[in-house]
Amino acid sequence: MRTELGPEWRRLLKAAAAAMEREAGSFSISDADTAERHLIIGITGRHRRAAQRTLRLTVAELEAYVAAEFSVDLKALILSEFDVEVGAARQRRLERDASVRLLLADTDASSLSKLEWFGSWLDSLRANGTLAELARDGASLGPIIRLLESLPVDDEPMPVLAERMLGDTKALASGRSRGMLLRALAVWRGIEYPEDNESERELLEWAGIVSDDIASQVLVLNVPIAGGTVGEWMSSARGIPFRLTLQQLRREPFSITASTVRVVENPSIIRAAADALGSDCPPLVCTEGVPSAALYRLLASAGEARILWRADFDWAGIRIVKRGLDRFSNAEPWRMSAADYQSGAKGINLRGKRIETPWDQRLEELMDASGRAVMEESLLNQLLQDLRYNAAQTDLNEH
Repeated sequence: MRTELGPEWRRLLKAAAAAMEREAGSFSISDADTAERHLIIGITGRHRRAAQRTLRLTVAELEAYVAAEFSVDLKALILSEFDVEVGAARQRRLERDASVRLLLADTDASSLSKLEWFGSWLDSLRANGTLAELARDGASLGPIIRLLESLPVDDEPMPVLAERMLGDTKALASGRSRGMLLRALAVWRGIEYPEDNESERELLEWAGIVSDDIASQVLVLNVPIAGGTVGEWMSSARGIPFRLTLQQLRREPFSITASTVRVVENPSIIRAAADALGSDCPPLVCTEGVPSAALYRLLASAGEARILWRADFDWAGIRIVKRGLDRFSNAEPWRMSAADYQSGAKGINLRGKRIETPWDQRLEELMDASGRAVMEESLLNQLLQDLRYNAAQTDLNEH
């Protein structure tokens, strides 16, 4: 039977329920009104001054008072008043934690279990609630762990990988599995979780996963290639900017036969070089922003050739060049010095996080102090001059 209680009981019982749920022995009421203060005095038998901001009492005191006054258990009274079962939430937490522990038991057998990044990844899944969600849904970590164990792959299209490892071509297109994969790769690589589509693509391709091997493309000009159909195309496309897809580059073995390949970021540089030098232009490759898997596969065939790499003087461009230099031991910066930065026209404000420039520490300092970007196009005359000189030297060597 419901006990009729005045409004002064409401906050008191709610605070008691919260304390009991977390197994605390006492609780408090702040800024109690007169009725609440008098009730607490009656429960505890201790006078409380009106000026006292916080009034504390124990759960045991309240339990004894309720039993004596209403002949009911405190938990029963709370259930009657608020339809809240004290301890139910705690029981659910215990059951959830047990399910999560059972979920994690499968990870011990993984070949990744001894790796630090793997443990950090599991901790992140616990913290963001993914493990609890998996346990609630009766799902397993096994499939995503087996996928991680298979990485890196060799430029495998995402639908193919998803079908092979997860039994569903669209399993990695969106949703929980994709999120767990991206989080694992970010922790593995030691970077922040990707915040946009471009960053996600770059991170996936770092592990050899491509969203679409036809959509992954690279823009080239006069890159001499030996082998297969691609070699035939490039031989007949002298002086013409040409797009190669990852799917084409995977079909047959090939190799770049040039002694030097230059990499730029913007298609406008390729266009200007084609207009100015045509078939005499030295080999050029364009990243068109963040390098694609197609670009990396193409450059991987360059053997011992020098790879001269440049991009915009903004933090995104610096990141592109730095990653290119880190990836290829035969890569070096091309017109990416502090002096080159100073010679260009200052453009938009720099955005994003400052990136180190180990090839020229003064460059990052100047960029940070200036706060302005220098776009690649503002160095076009110098770049074309370098290309003309390289073309002339090649012509002399050939004769």
